[in-house]
Amino acid sequence: MSEERRSQGGLAQLAAGLIIGAVEVVLAVAFAALVFAGATPSRLGDGIGLYLVAAALTLGFLAWRAGERGVVGSVQDAATAVLSILALSTATKAINIMRICQTASVGRCETPDVFLTVVAATLVVTLSCGVIFLVLGTFRLGNLVRFIPYPVVGGFLAGTGWLLFKGGIYIASGVELTFRTLRGLRVGFELLVSPVTLKRWVPALAFGLILYLAVRLVKKPLVIPIVLGIGLVLFAIGMLATGSSIDAAKDGRWLLGPFESVRLWQPWTLRAITGADWSAVLSQWAGIATAVFVATIAILFNVSGTEVVLHRDLDTNRELRDAGVLNVVSGALGGIAERMSVDARMAGLLAAAVPLAGVIFGASVIELIPRMIVGGVLVFLGLAFMVEWVWDKRKVLPPLEYGVVLVILAVIIGRAYLPGVVVGLVLAVVLFAVNYGRIELVREVSFGETYHSNVDRPPAERAALRTMGERVQILLVNGFLFFGSANGLLELIRKRAETDPPRFLVVDLRRVSGIDSSAVVAFVKAMHLAEASGSELVFTGTSEAVRRQLARGGIVASEVVRFEPDLDRGLQRCEEGLLRDEAVEVPEPDGDALAGMPSGLRAHLELVELPDGTVLIHQGESPDDVYVLASGRLRVETVTERGTRMRLRTLRPGVVVGEVAMYSGVPRTADVVAETPSVVLKLSKDSIERMEAEDPELAAALHRWLATTLAGRLGESLKAFDALFD
Repeated sequence: MSEERRSQGGLAQLAAGLIIGAVEVVLAVAFAALVFAGATPSRLGDGIGLYLVAAALTLGFLAWRAGERGVVGSVQDAATAVLSILALSTATKAINIMRICQTASVGRCETPDVFLTVVAATLVVTLSCGVIFLVLGTFRLGNLVRFIPYPVVGGFLAGTGWLLFKGGIYIASGVELTFRTLRGLRVGFELLVSPVTLKRWVPALAFGLILYLAVRLVKKPLVIPIVLGIGLVLFAIGMLATGSSIDAAKDGRWLLGPFESVRLWQPWTLRAITGADWSAVLSQWAGIATAVFVATIAILFNVSGTEVVLHRDLDTNRELRDAGVLNVVSGALGGIAERMSVDARMAGLLAAAVPLAGVIFGASVIELIPRMIVGGVLVFLGLAFMVEWVWDKRKVLPPLEYGVVLVILAVIIGRAYLPGVVVGLVLAVVLFAVNYGRIELVREVSFGETYHSNVDRPPAERAALRTMGERVQILLVNGFLFFGSANGLLELIRKRAETDPPRFLVVDLRRVSGIDSSAVVAFVKAMHLAEASGSELVFTGTSEAVRRQLARGGIVASEVVRFEPDLDRGLQRCEEGLLRDEAVEVPEPDGDALAGMPSGLRAHLELVELPDGTVLIHQGESPDDVYVLASGRLRVETVTERGTRMRLRTLRPGVVVGEVAMYSGVPRTADVVAETPSVVLKLSKDSIERMEAEDPELAAALHRWLATTLAGRLGESLKAFDALFD
């Protein structure tokens, strides 16, 4: 029984390998035709040999490295579409250089091989992709593609689909679809509808459409090889029905052949090193960079798509390293081996033998492949890209982002792929600015009731400050401040300066990660507005990097501009300035009436003098005593997890200290330190207990007073929390 299962498993792996290999042969032939048929049509067979070898290496290497993860390699389609443009422009450049040389030279003129020049261009792209993939994978930078907006990538891939689609039409008919000029459009249309070409590209278009619909509707792993087989059979039947011979089909350019050489592969890459026109190759640096860029995007998206097919997570960086080591432009294409329940590694290794056999033995077979099949496969791939991004995504993407996809596609169709990439990158910046600008990076909050310093002030000062809320404008800024959000910040400042100029303009930059030059210019204008309206501009929580950038723009500490370490101290500066301007008088504490204290407590209080820097309460000690600040100033601070000390509150005369811990019974949660020489009135736990036993009425008055104090602080805290979570 086990031998029978092993035998069945071996047959399944053999079948899967042959199917994958056959499909890969067709794809490799189609991609080679796309790259070389336009640039060097007479050397198409040699180009097919290069792609078949690349397919065999890709299948074999990735089966060995990634087969256990259910991944089977494939020559990448997206980069090939861009590579076809690069090949044609490189060939054209090499031919032009050769003609100029022949025209201008009086002596012997070197004639570089155009085919080797195209091979050299593909070699540069291949090696560049390998290096980029290795760097991204080694340093775990595979997620860099996330920085490119999704619709921009969609526009690139939709444009790639157009290149594949029109490449398929060209392979089948010899007519290139172009929309650059009205004359070119008219001439191309006339050629397409002529009876000679119509019968060539319509079958290819129909075959590609049928293949796409079959894959989309049936969703079975064998649908591609079955449809390919049916297409070949129908083409053979058509030849028999029309009485055409193979030689006639070759002469009529219905087949890929005949090829100049019976050998599909030779070491063209090595020969290209010395035989290529490298000046023509290097002149195409923009196209080379575009091909590498598209290949990088495509392979990262293919990995994500493979994860969906295989229902498992793949290590993007590992896949990139494997592709980099392989040094070929390759994507991850899983599904056939996985869905057929076979070992993807064994199936991939068997599949690699198929294109390799085609290189060794199959020149006479490859040249018999119908052009309509090759063109139809390219049409199928192009439709897959375009339908996904133009049709399927129309209800998924927001209108603005969907419009970006259409604009990039339109530029690629109307002009070329490289202008489409440029437009796409520009739109990426615009899209980022628009979307980031929608985020509320600048928020204006109210001073007085909700936002105030942690200085615990007497009731008279708090009441006075509540009436001065309009005298302070507070702006909380978040994230990276750039030209898209700096203008909104400046408008808030300008609007307030023109209607009701504040005494203090507070800009909190604690949560700002950075600013650009546009933001610096906006702050310079804000400084001038503050100076003109008599306001003081207070920056709080400014990091060293941001402060250096502001200084380069001319914003430094002055009579108009102040810098405070945090918002708390910035608001404290505003409060003290307002109280000083209004000359608010706070009654000095007078005996038993200190801070609203109940009458009769004097006998229970102990006066304690504190020199500057004395620690009155230590964090963690038992809560035995309550204090009332009679004069001086106390600072409440705690130690953070990082070991730094943070100010929680500054206490002024008339404030009660330590009542919360006394009622809750928990250890002290912070230190209380004398900022200046101070005097406190101490009410010990023993005194309170004695008061409760000897004078219950006074004790009740004491507890009511402490409860009122706690309620007032709690109300202010709740208002602050509401403002923070708004």
